[in-house]
Amino acid sequence: MTDYQKAAEKLAEHYGSREGMLLKQVIQFSTFQQPCDVTFYARRPMLDVTVSPKYGAALMYGAGAAKMQEMFATIEFTDGDSARLEDIWTFNPMPKGGLSAEDLAAADLSDGDAVAGPNGETVREMIRQTYHCQTDTETDEALRRFLAS
Repeated sequence: MTDYQKAAEKLAEHYGSREGMLLKQVIQFSTFQQPCDVTFYARRPMLDVTVSPKYGAALMYGAGAAKMQEMFATIEFTDGDSARLEDIWTFNPMPKGGLSAEDLAAADLSDGDAVAGPNGETVREMIRQTYHCQTDTETDEALRRFLAS
């Protein structure tokens, strides 16, 4: 069993499903108002957004399972945008206060050459796919964000 397969198995044991992991992230990002980049299967990403605080608040104040299921059908963000949970590919945490030019410049792009995907993809290749980069320049910018975060 590869390291990737072991990690995937542990995630499945812990969260039950991909959606379970995404919901956990929605709650965490909502509760702590942690900025993130959100990537999607079929559209460009949302950069440095915050998940609406309503999800964390609903749990804190005892919203029932039916209400939470209704709320999770569409994930709202504080910039006014929203997305269906099943359209979300990844949440990539970003630092509060954003990334400075110095943070971005300090990112070592050679770290993007590390093989990390289930089919031998490099970090760079996965970022290019998930962020829907059209050019090498866009890929470098997205990779810098990911590595600097």
